[in-house]
Amino acid sequence: MERTQKQKILIIDGSELNRAILADMLGDEYDIIEAENGLRGVDILRRQGADISLVLLDPVMPELDGFGVLSAMNQNRWIEDIPVVMISAESGTSLVERAFSLGAADFITRPFHPLIARRRVDNAVRLRAKENRQHSAPSVRP
Repeated sequence: MERTQKQKILIIDGSELNRAILADMLGDEYDIIEAENGLRGVDILRRQGADISLVLLDPVMPELDGFGVLSAMNQNRWIEDIPVVMISAESGTSLVERAFSLGAADFITRPFHPLIARRRVDNAVRLRAKENRQHSAPSVRP
């Protein structure tokens, strides 16, 4: 039986507890990579971006916040290939609008229900995979 490789999710969050909760929730279906701050997250994206299926991103972190990570992803055009789901305890309209304007695919507020968060992560990964298949499929002409 052929074993398929799990898709990779990069969790960028300043809280070790938050990273652990997300890794426990998603680790059975996805390979998890963790970064404790935005600078480390950008470094991982630079080295492994082609292998990452999704980024879970906290907007509030030391060294480089989540919006700085989104800006770097835009500058390097990684945002075109890697969906980002912001996860935050803060849910102010301006925060959510800023995340979406910088290219976030979704925004989940803490505390979250694990089933709902997992489904939204799965949906973001599937949607991006579908978009990538459509862009790489040869066009059929009559």
